[in-house]
Amino acid sequence: MTKLKRYFVALILGTAVLAGVAVPAQAQVELRLSTFVPPVHVIYREILVPWAADVEKATKGEVKVTLYPSMQLGGKPPELFRQVVDGVVDLTFTLPGYTSPAFPRVGIIELPGLKRDGFAATDMMWDLLDPYLLPEFQGTKVIALWGAEDAGLMTRTDKAYRSMDDLKGLRIRAPSAAQAKQIQFMGAVPIAAPITEVYPGLERGTMDGAMVPFTTILDFRLGEVAKGYTISGPIFGRSVFLVAMNQKKYDSLSPAARAAIDKLSGRALSRKATGVYIKRAEEAVKSVRGKADVVELSKAEQDRIGKTLRPIIDEWIKESESKGIPARDMLKRAGFAL
Repeated sequence: MTKLKRYFVALILGTAVLAGVAVPAQAQVELRLSTFVPPVHVIYREILVPWAADVEKATKGEVKVTLYPSMQLGGKPPELFRQVVDGVVDLTFTLPGYTSPAFPRVGIIELPGLKRDGFAATDMMWDLLDPYLLPEFQGTKVIALWGAEDAGLMTRTDKAYRSMDDLKGLRIRAPSAAQAKQIQFMGAVPIAAPITEVYPGLERGTMDGAMVPFTTILDFRLGEVAKGYTISGPIFGRSVFLVAMNQKKYDSLSPAARAAIDKLSGRALSRKATGVYIKRAEEAVKSVRGKADVVELSKAEQDRIGKTLRPIIDEWIKESESKGIPARDMLKRAGFAL
């Protein structure tokens, strides 16, 4: 556009404003984020809500993220990732572990005892994302990807588990296929179920116990139905959490909007979510101390369980490499000594 043309355009717009004629503004883009957690969930309150507000502010209102908790847009929790890939929803907060077979690479975080805490596990996931994990997120833009606090064990009885011998023959809920194998190696019977099914399972006795991050004591009110809690340490696999956006929807945004979303996403947001979970887990354990049987596994028992579960890593390597997944390279990149 020449200087003369720009002058006349400015003149016309200025005249329109003075005359009270509305000048069309850039249309606002609404992004619908669907998740299985309720509005009281700590990640919903402390990560998703602030992130949505930050996106709207950073894009100067061009992008508005509307949150839909508790599966309000339909479907079941295991369907959430597929929904965002297909564009049924624009964004989701979910667990890849709900559909473990679709995420054999991401399943590395669910292997027993790889990392000392959630922050180290989250950093591992981002270190592996490109090029190892990205193929499993095809069709989406990864907004956040993080590991939870240590997984623990809870029981519906008044006595917490003090060793893996206490698990023999019991029906224990597993967060994912990899963690189900860990439960099986300890002599229990794994039950695959999303977290939303744990409360009724413990209440009705269709589950004897559950392997869960302890934030669930508060966020899913499991403190009402579980009576014993075993703080296990970093010996079990961790749940991995994901906020993902439909890639085509992301690509359709303006360059400025994409840049704003990129700045607000990634490793930093993921580490923030990890910190929220760890703090919440500490609050959750504190809330049941003195009211229930809360025990910490001894170092000797942790080591014993670790040795029992070690073959799972070897099996994962063999199975993964048979599918063309560079499992050994991934573990080396993660700092695990083979």
